[in-house]
Amino acid sequence: MGVLGQDAADSLPMRDAAEVAARLRRWVPLGSEIAQAWSAADRVVEDRGLYPACQFDEAGLPLVQMRGLIAELRPVLSPSGMVDWLGAPCAALEGLRPADCLQSSPGAVIEAARQHAAQARTAA
Repeated sequence: MGVLGQDAADSLPMRDAAEVAARLRRWVPLGSEIAQAWSAADRVVEDRGLYPACQFDEAGLPLVQMRGLIAELRPVLSPSGMVDWLGAPCAALEGLRPADCLQSSPGAVIEAARQHAAQARTAA
C-alpha cells in the first residue's frame, strides 16, 4: 500500500467489530460476530479487523449497494485496497471520495468501481 493509499484509508472513520454491533439499533444475538459474518458474505469490507463506517446506514446495517461495490472490486483489489479506494478522491466522481457518495449516489459509485476494475484489469 502506497503513502497516498495509507493517507486515504486513515481519513476514513473506522469501527471494530464490537462498535459495528453496538451501533445496531436492536438486539443482535451474534454480538460482534455479526460484522465478521457480513464480511464473509461480502456485505461489508473488513480490513485488519476494522470496518469503514461509510458502509453502514443510520440503523447500523450494511448499505445494500456494498454488495455490488464489493463484487466489482474484489477481483482486482484486496480488502486494504478497497478501503483505500473508498477513501481516495475519484475522477469518475468529480474528485469526491466514493465513501462520501455511497448513500447519495450509489449507482455512480458502483459505476466508478466498475471503471476502476476495468482499468486495473487492462493494466495487468
